[in-house]
Amino acid sequence: MRSWVIRMVAVLSVGLTGCNTRYEEVETGYKGPARTNPWLAAQRFLEDYGRQVEVLSSWRAPAETDSTWIIPSGILSNALFAKQIERWMEGGGHLICLIDHADFRDDWNLASPEAQIEPAFRAFLQDHDFTLEQTGKGEVPTSRVRHRGRDFEVEMKSSWQASGPRGVPEGISTARQGKGRLTIVTDARPFRNRWIGDKQHAALLKGLVDSGDEFGSIVFVRGATLSLWSLLTERAWPVLLGLGLVIAVWLWKNLRRFGPVETAELPSPLRGYDHHLEALGDFQWRLDRGASLLAPLREEILERGNRLMARTGRLDSDVFAVFEELVGIPRERAERAMSEPAPPDASTFTRTVSDLQLILKSLN
Repeated sequence: MRSWVIRMVAVLSVGLTGCNTRYEEVETGYKGPARTNPWLAAQRFLEDYGRQVEVLSSWRAPAETDSTWIIPSGILSNALFAKQIERWMEGGGHLICLIDHADFRDDWNLASPEAQIEPAFRAFLQDHDFTLEQTGKGEVPTSRVRHRGRDFEVEMKSSWQASGPRGVPEGISTARQGKGRLTIVTDARPFRNRWIGDKQHAALLKGLVDSGDEFGSIVFVRGATLSLWSLLTERAWPVLLGLGLVIAVWLWKNLRRFGPVETAELPSPLRGYDHHLEALGDFQWRLDRGASLLAPLREEILERGNRLMARTGRLDSDVFAVFEELVGIPRERAERAMSEPAPPDASTFTRTVSDLQLILKSLN
């Protein structure tokens, strides 16, 4: 059995050594920030020339210190964004709009449908004497573009053609707008990480951003949505501040703030000293109807009453009449309190004890 296993292992080893191996290199794309930021290479390229570059993932209004904005055409999807861009561009800003392949996906995963032009963007172009039309022939290649009297060798393909005030359909069209400039680029791939090093793409990007009169920040916008929170903080911050103050005052007024938290159940009232006495009296009442409680009081009253009558020389006087003079209660009531053997009920017992205590107090 052992020799058979050894022979099988030897045969398999020889068979495996005779297999042909083929290695194939497959590009999977970038790793790290370049995979999610298609403008990273362009950003670093421009920074090497001393330009300040910012990459935005959400919309903000252009600042006066921004000289160039590079945005996908889908960003201008509403009138608010368009008006903010127009005011900035009229003041000297340079807007570069990218049509095809301008989304933020990886450069190795650009199998996306053709760009959808938003109605707000079309209206924006018409207001500035620009038109954007499809060629009807699929993606038309562009190998050379001219910008500010200089030719650039490029590799662009797009089914869209842009034409400015001159009316000539081109892959890149640009024109002055007030103090600023508007440029339409139909294919954004020359400025993306994977292709910016080909042909004269980097030189074209440098020529576009240098065509503005302002030497300020360059902003790449990867994508933008109109956030409700950002709109509220920008437009309605006084209302939010007042609402927050009202909520803070309400919480301060209604929440527990000092001392330990109270227990859910209150302590039993029988723990009080007076309740203990009440329970003891109730027990004695049920035992002998209070006779054992009344006897000590009556003995103390008789002893003190005799001493008082001896001191005052009234040993022959009626003791109950003396109690009537001292306490101010009727004689019959004083007699009943001193002589009744056992009160018939609890209320009578309470009144009897009260009368005895008054008599005892007057004899002090």
